Amino acid sequence: MPYTTISTTGHRIHYTDYPPTSSDTSSSKQTLVFVHGLGSTQNYWLPIIPGLTKRGFRCLVSDNWLAGRSVPGDEKGWEKAVKEGTSVETIGKDLLGLMDVVGVDRGIIIGYSMGGMLPTYLAATAPSRAVAGICVGPVHPQEAVAEVFRQRVPVVQKDGIEAMANTIPTRAVGSATTPLQVAFIREMVLGQDPRGYIANCGAIEHATPPEYAKVECPILIIAGDEDKSAPIEGCKTIAAGLTSVEESKKKIEVLKGVGHWHCVEKGEEVEKLIGEFCNGL
Repeated sequence: MPYTTISTTGHRIHYTDYPPTSSDTSSSKQTLVFVHGLGSTQNYWLPIIPGLTKRGFRCLVSDNWLAGRSVPGDEKGWEKAVKEGTSVETIGKDLLGLMDVVGVDRGIIIGYSMGGMLPTYLAATAPSRAVAGICVGPVHPQEAVAEVFRQRVPVVQKDGIEAMANTIPTRAVGSATTPLQVAFIREMVLGQDPRGYIANCGAIEHATPPEYAKVECPILIIAGDEDKSAPIEGCKTIAAGLTSVEESKKKIEVLKGVGHWHCVEKGEEVEKLIGEFCNGL
């Protein structure tokens, strides 16, 4: 699990490049490029990786800048990082830079929650790099969403990341979630540096909607019917904005009994939806 420094941003990114475990020629030339959400890491995707590599896909996962293991190595680095902050734009630069490092010219961009903005953002701003996009519980930027994440900042500043780790794993999941799944979510949240978590809250707070009308590639949106963080209404708004995508090439799939941590809550179902969508491209 190596690190690389992205030339366009200077960010030191931790990533894992999973090769296909099947020689299925229908998918072996496709690379799936994943980007996670606030409070999680590349391990959010781990429940679905074995199934996708078995289908013949190469899977590239990474920790976003200022999340997980992609953090500055010293206090001076943190001071600079906190001052600069992060954004959808810089996450996109890191993702494209990582693709360059590992030799991926074009990929299927798959994003979750905050990262769910990246498939449509990159499809609109760097269309030559996106074969298709998959948005899992995507955030649709609007003032009500910005206010939610704006309010988290003083809480984390006062009470630390434990304040999030002790609430999110039970409040942001669906009714079918198991205690083991709750524990896994808590571990991901608890492992975040509070400075990085606050910076990523800022990325959501200041985000603007991607230019959905410029997207032309196929798009799959996966929603949870009990998701309060990225409700189905927002997913429908995103789909409606994809006016340049043929109706047959954009789709919303809704998972029953699922909240906002789709891959953790119902990994097999998410893997099946992603695998079938990608095989159909």
